Amino acid sequence: MAYFEKLRAGEDDIPCADIGDRVHIRGRIMALTTRGPCGLSYFIYRPRQNFGRAEQVIFSIHGYTRNALQHAVVLQELAEEKGMTIVVPHFTRKKFRRYQQVRSHGQNPAPDIALMELIDELREIQDLDLSTIRAVGYSGGGQFLHRLIMLHPDLVDRAVLFAPGWYTMPYGGYPYPLGFGESNSLGDRPLSLDGFCNAEVLVLVGDNDTGRSPSLNQDKQIDFLQGRTRVIRAQTWVRAMNAELPSDCSIKLQLLKGLRHGFRRNFETKGYGRLVFDQLLDEVPAPPETEESQSS
Repeated sequence: MAYFEKLRAGEDDIPCADIGDRVHIRGRIMALTTRGPCGLSYFIYRPRQNFGRAEQVIFSIHGYTRNALQHAVVLQELAEEKGMTIVVPHFTRKKFRRYQQVRSHGQNPAPDIALMELIDELREIQDLDLSTIRAVGYSGGGQFLHRLIMLHPDLVDRAVLFAPGWYTMPYGGYPYPLGFGESNSLGDRPLSLDGFCNAEVLVLVGDNDTGRSPSLNQDKQIDFLQGRTRVIRAQTWVRAMNAELPSDCSIKLQLLKGLRHGFRRNFETKGYGRLVFDQLLDEVPAPPETEESQSS
């Protein structure tokens, strides 16, 4: 992707004009920052064609490497095909060091509050449809997204968690973010499972995503409680969550045959970006290449 090689996004916030000046530009990835006190940087891509209707917004949450720009570049083709707008928040290491755990860092704002500031500003744009919030989180982004649902049960309508490294378990005996127990990192903010009944949630992970790379949290307590690989951890979490949810609610899990870890490989080369979009837009049933599908 020559275009991607020409673009670089540093860890510092990206200065930009007011949202009203540039958010209407189509066919180009725009780098913007929210006007509010959180000052969240983000990339937005709007399809070239105006379809004469409000465009559904899909949020894509990056992982530990904070490759927000790469998300926008890889997903822009699907945005054109589907007539959707892509928004990729950029949780910089300087300001949002622990964004995966939805925790504030020092005097900086909490990442969930920053995201809601972004959503509120985008709602000012009349030809964007944010009546439902639909999001995919890859790796560390999946960590952020499932914890966001726990903290804000009425916010998200559809979510795809793609290969998170570890999870918050629905157990009160372990402090957050490992479990639902009291923690200084939460303050007085309550956790809830209600959001997993309000939202349709799908967990995707490759059946070959079994590596123990340095980016995977290898804490002994996590290994003991959830397992040693992303595959086992996903299975453990989905099983535990569904045991706690009402019988008419369930989180679904799909193991993707032959897939390993890596955003660009999986979304672009392997084509699983289309699977994610179809799930978020409710366009097709579960894909035939899925090796395993479970809801309990």
